[in-house]
Amino acid sequence: MTGAVVTITASQVSLRHGGRTVDWPLGAELAALARGAEGAEGAGEFTRALEPEADSALRRDVGRRLYTGVFGGAPADSWPALVAAAAPENLLRVRLDIEDPVLATLPWELMHDDGQHALWRNGRVLLRRGRARGNPVAPGEENGADRGPLRALLVVCNPADHTLLADHELAKIGAALAQLPGRIHTEVVDGPSPTELRAELTAVRPHVLHFIGHGMRAVEGDLPGLDFNVEPQNGAKDERNEQRRWGAPAKGQWTLDRDMLEILLGDGRAPRLVLFNVCRQAGAPAGDFGSLVNVCLEQGVGAAVAMQGDIESPAAVEFSYELYRSLSCAKPIDEIITDVRNHLYLTDPGRPSWALPVLECAVPDPAEVTRQRWGHAEPELSSRNRKWPFDELPMFLGRAKERRTGWWHLCEGAREAAGPAERLLAITSGQPASGKTWQAKWCLLTCMLLGEDVTYADLAAQAGRGDGDDHKTLGWLSVLRSLRNACMDERQPDPMAAADFIRFNQVLNRATRGGPEWSRGVETDGEDQNYPFNPEEGRADDRRMAIFQEFLTTLKNRAAARQRPHLLALDHAECVIDSDVGGVLKPLLFDPVRKVAQPPEQFPVRILVVASQSWRGFKHLQDVMPVSPVVLGDFPPHEYRRLSREFWERTVVARPALRELNFEAFEEIATALRRDAEGPFPIHVFQKIVNLLLTMKATQTRS
Repeated sequence: MTGAVVTITASQVSLRHGGRTVDWPLGAELAALARGAEGAEGAGEFTRALEPEADSALRRDVGRRLYTGVFGGAPADSWPALVAAAAPENLLRVRLDIEDPVLATLPWELMHDDGQHALWRNGRVLLRRGRARGNPVAPGEENGADRGPLRALLVVCNPADHTLLADHELAKIGAALAQLPGRIHTEVVDGPSPTELRAELTAVRPHVLHFIGHGMRAVEGDLPGLDFNVEPQNGAKDERNEQRRWGAPAKGQWTLDRDMLEILLGDGRAPRLVLFNVCRQAGAPAGDFGSLVNVCLEQGVGAAVAMQGDIESPAAVEFSYELYRSLSCAKPIDEIITDVRNHLYLTDPGRPSWALPVLECAVPDPAEVTRQRWGHAEPELSSRNRKWPFDELPMFLGRAKERRTGWWHLCEGAREAAGPAERLLAITSGQPASGKTWQAKWCLLTCMLLGEDVTYADLAAQAGRGDGDDHKTLGWLSVLRSLRNACMDERQPDPMAAADFIRFNQVLNRATRGGPEWSRGVETDGEDQNYPFNPEEGRADDRRMAIFQEFLTTLKNRAAARQRPHLLALDHAECVIDSDVGGVLKPLLFDPVRKVAQPPEQFPVRILVVASQSWRGFKHLQDVMPVSPVVLGDFPPHEYRRLSREFWERTVVARPALRELNFEAFEEIATALRRDAEGPFPIHVFQKIVNLLLTMKATQTRS
């Protein structure tokens, strides 16, 4: 990689690279504009090229004039030589410092070189605006701040205004992130008040703060800012959305201005990246957003992206889709914005949308803004992302706060400096098909991506083959054997070997039978003989304890050898006999795992229990759980429409044939079913609707 800084003043251009500085005069046209010379064209002559009705020829002409004015006088061994040497394996990263305030308002992102190539869409020459300022947030390894996943807080400024296509944008973001689940965590807040927004920033501590809304007011004397909860005009209010939002309280109108933003980003709440995916309202000065961007950088934000013109809602949707798709790959922010520009050029041809994003960067290395540290290198990381038991997770919708609660509790270092992870946690719900299994797998996925060993055990798969009084229940011994077998299942991300459990199987064979072999400590075969536990032989409690101690010792030895914590998920724990939970599993498995040894193990074993809220064994589990369980309730009524659109977008990515179908038909069926449903509405019904539409389409085709 090659780095360079181009500084533009009212009369001069300087190129700094490799300890060498080269100066040359600014072009006459731009110099006249900067000093306000009589007869010079104003900035409006250039910024008009960003208007939607401007043609491509005007944009190319403006881009050529900007390029010529800056680089036309560059010596051959300076800028031209740098650009010529740029290659995919030797990217040229350029920071453009524009010190003159008049010149700063020009659309530099339109620059075209002499060959009519758009400079800011060149994947080998990555440009950004900015100056080093403030104390930008740069993730450091010492406190785990660079560990994934990135957290993004998405702020919908005016949720009642359907012209913003906010639900479309959120759905496309979800579809982009579903391609690599677990890399970026997103939470949405709709039309918050200032205090609510500050509370969300404090709770989520986002790395990315993303605003979706309308921007600058064009009233002379008004301070620039983002309007929140403005009553839509001219039919922009979505009546269908309002009908489905009856559970969401109305919020008061307010404006996020410079002073308000300083307060919100203060006290350590500054994220690494702020995105203003909002348009200016007609006639507002293009530079007005500069004041908000400056506040961000002054408060320690590493980079900010804002629009220098009126981006139309469909293009704003595509902007977010490509940005988050690239962001999930942890590309540097300048490379991401270049990807976004090329995506917009392809999806919005003949329009200026590709030139509207302005990237201001305050950190020396743009990669610092988006850096994520995972427990595996590529391509292994992405391969693990897509395999069992995580292969279904691209369709896991909603539950953002519950997901964050789960992996913040269980993943070592996930909360940065917030202390060690919990050893025991439960996920529960009072309703069927609530997503408990996917919630558990999401916790496993996040811990696996961070480099921990994980095991998923589905106790329901063993129900009916256990040793309980009821054919659908499992006793403690069947549970333990199920956990052992799950640890050795070759489908697991990091399965244990059969040899790891030889000692455990030997103890198990002796302790289950009891008698003289147990008393004399006679060694037995290293394979499990599947003996039932004989309580009639002596010292039954001691024998049970020995079995569990050896099981936990086996897991702890493996964790220490691999220098990784080990998380086990016990799904469908309601299959376990209630008395065995309180009498055996609680004292011999759950409580020993919960207790922190002295000195604490560096690589502990942890357990995640998943069961319905009606499971009577929960009362025993809660006696030893250090924190409250993660409870999955019903979705608020106003979220169903948003979830249905996000499901559709994710499904279309996985099954392009659906593009021939009609989302509105899907939405109407989902709405009717939701309206007629008694009690909670399981969102897995969405898949049944898709299957129905595909069947109808096939029938029509055949007929």
